[in-house]
Amino acid sequence: MTVQEWRPTRAPASAWRPFVPKRPRSWGPEIAAAAAFAVTTILLLWPSWLVDFDIWIRDLADAHRPDWVYYILRVTIYTGQGGLLGGIALAIAAILALRGRSVRPLLAYLAAYLMVGSVLIVKWTTDRVAPHWPDHPPYADAEDAVLFSGLSPAQSYPAGHALNTIVWFGVIVILVGGAFTVWQRRLLLFAPPVIAFASMVYLGWHWFSDAPAGIFIGVIIMRIVQRIRWDTVELPTWLEPEKRYL
Repeated sequence: MTVQEWRPTRAPASAWRPFVPKRPRSWGPEIAAAAAFAVTTILLLWPSWLVDFDIWIRDLADAHRPDWVYYILRVTIYTGQGGLLGGIALAIAAILALRGRSVRPLLAYLAAYLMVGSVLIVKWTTDRVAPHWPDHPPYADAEDAVLFSGLSPAQSYPAGHALNTIVWFGVIVILVGGAFTVWQRRLLLFAPPVIAFASMVYLGWHWFSDAPAGIFIGVIIMRIVQRIRWDTVELPTWLEPEKRYL
């Protein structure tokens, strides 16, 4: 074995650092979001006032949806498309990992991906039909629009589009937020949830109450991701083999 073969392999000085200007300290927002999600879920267990409100919003949107608005919203709804946003975040994380010779950006992405994926279990379990169920009028009434309806297909709750905007734009800011100005970061974090919320409710892709439920879970996921110090957290040697030579 030559000396050259044992030469240390260190990460470059420009190694990736997560952009988290203010790391969460209190668990208060997570507790509040979890409580709000629980309350929303409970109110959807029977034909409560919230279910009636969902139906009123759906019918109002159906009655006031001109064609030009429909086509605009069919484009803006992609601000919450999980496959698209997750793919962009993965590409950014992969580029950062290659440039910095570090798996850490990919681990931050993977943590968010696994938590987002686990929400599918909630969607399958809660068993709520979409606003335009079945495919033709008359659509779901208050008895049909509750959770655990036993109808099919039924994966409306919580809204994945709303959750995706919180998580994936948040992950993108963690990965490369330092490259943006303050107003650009705020635009990335706050505009997509509003746009996706309005688009999916106006189009009738989700009930009104599905959207805040997705946002509540998205906030919890993002704050967990922000808590972890991805640039310094201890990793096993097989993930960072260069540590053997330090």
